[in-house]
Amino acid sequence: MADHFPGEIHIGGPIPRAVLQKLIRAAADEGVSVEGYGGPDAGDDDLQKAFQEGTIVRLYADQARYGMFEALEGFLVKHRIPFDRSSEAFCEYNAEVVRYRGGKEAVVLPADQNGHVLLCREDIAAILDDALLDASAKVEAIRRLVNPPDTEPLSPIRFT
Repeated sequence: MADHFPGEIHIGGPIPRAVLQKLIRAAADEGVSVEGYGGPDAGDDDLQKAFQEGTIVRLYADQARYGMFEALEGFLVKHRIPFDRSSEAFCEYNAEVVRYRGGKEAVVLPADQNGHVLLCREDIAAILDDALLDASAKVEAIRRLVNPPDTEPLSPIRFT
């Protein structure tokens, strides 16, 4: 049986106008709220309004399967629509932040309960201890840990 716990997804960037209604349906099928955690499930009209505002659309679910929006995230990746998703830690599942900016796949990062990305001490130590890297290469490798490629801030929605 699947565990259900809070998750939140933010959608932004370019969205093909031709897929907007399917996107709204995919979001509605997830049982999301546009009003925050504890809010009522959003209907098609609520979602239509949220997407038309031209900002970043923020959707919430108190009981997302594993804190994810599997079908919606799949739809977004298929149509190369940028998003950020965060989920809380629950039982044996760690909190995570997922960032997708239209590339091949999403970047999944471990996070704390506040959505702050965590770094693994062992990853940093391995970079610092790598005798094959000079100081500038070590700094660059740590910079990629802190700010991985394809994780720039999510931009507001614009229809294409």
